[in-house]
Amino acid sequence: MRVALIGPVPPRLGGATPGGVATHQVHLAAGLSAAGVYAPLLATNAAEQSARQSRVTFPLYCVAQGWPRLDTRLAPYAFSLARARNQGSRREILRNLLWYRRFLAAVEPDLIHVQHPLERCLYIRMIQQRERWRIPLVVTAHSLFGEHPDEVIDRLMAPNLRAADHVIAVSEHIAEQAVQLGVTRERISVIRSGVDTERFQPRDKQAARRRLDIPQDRPLVLFVGNLEPRKQLDVLLRAMGCVRERSPDPLLLVVGTGASAGAMDQTVQLLRLTSDLDLTNTVRFVGSVDDEHLLDYYAAADVFALPSSSEAQGIVALEAMACGLPVARSRMVGPVSGCDLAMWRSSRSGSLTCLGTASAARRSEPPRGVQSSTNSHGRARSRQQSASIARCSSAASDG
Repeated sequence: MRVALIGPVPPRLGGATPGGVATHQVHLAAGLSAAGVYAPLLATNAAEQSARQSRVTFPLYCVAQGWPRLDTRLAPYAFSLARARNQGSRREILRNLLWYRRFLAAVEPDLIHVQHPLERCLYIRMIQQRERWRIPLVVTAHSLFGEHPDEVIDRLMAPNLRAADHVIAVSEHIAEQAVQLGVTRERISVIRSGVDTERFQPRDKQAARRRLDIPQDRPLVLFVGNLEPRKQLDVLLRAMGCVRERSPDPLLLVVGTGASAGAMDQTVQLLRLTSDLDLTNTVRFVGSVDDEHLLDYYAAADVFALPSSSEAQGIVALEAMACGLPVARSRMVGPVSGCDLAMWRSSRSGSLTCLGTASAARRSEPPRGVQSSTNSHGRARSRQQSASIARCSSAASDG
């Protein structure tokens, strides 16, 4: 069987930005290859492939910055776009269509699997319509309400999901949201993302702290993620002010940047808030780190914090638990259904035990839009987060 995979890749393979979807995509491609399936991957966020192919076990293609040479399909595709009503730059759409078509023509797939029902999924639909191909299309939905504007969901994501032959949802609540958008339940499968537990596992904390130049006895909270509004890092910063009152000299390490958030990059605002809260000696913005150094940060930490307003699954929380860290997270629909303000502890054998309160509460109406966390509710969440972090720190010390 020949499966054409289309989606982003992480920075180690030339991807422009990190993220859970890119990590998931590479794991999927490697897994299919190991199972004997021919599954070439078109990396939609990388422009170079020659130096990266040796790092993977599957064929890796890229959408280059320039135009495909001597492409005989340029004229008919340009003519079709000129007559159509499209959102965005026709030039950019045309360039992507030609590269996507060239990839599919080379692979001749029996199945196309696209990560996320965004523009890349629309390109596949446009190519299939233009070429009169009928190749089954599978789309994995990683996030919907709460992480994308309503206009994007209604105009782009919902039609792409309805047009797919099958939809994979990474959690049950994403499946429920897809049904609300018009996808029949029998065309949806819930397949949760996982992590590589051979790579992410408990490691020597003292050695990691020596490499990172962190005092052995300093309480350490870790955050890993993009600096964008839905991550609610401002809530965590305020919580650290409360933690500082309870615990001597705590340290919060923020791993990640706002580069992928574009205009929603929160870096400047977060640095200003850190200064306003007098946390410059308590919070350290690390920036982006490579995969190997990330393992040191997980190993060095006492607690992992995930204050997001919305997460489809929260891959970084799963990575942290696999590394033996307790996790304090906000009340949200996300990685572990039925637990809010959940503190989890992963034993060295890999089992998970809930240390926090659990509730069966689930939103019947998923949130449309992300609420601001800079009001009284946000401050209340900060106090709750600080209590969670303090309890996790105590549990980590006792374990």
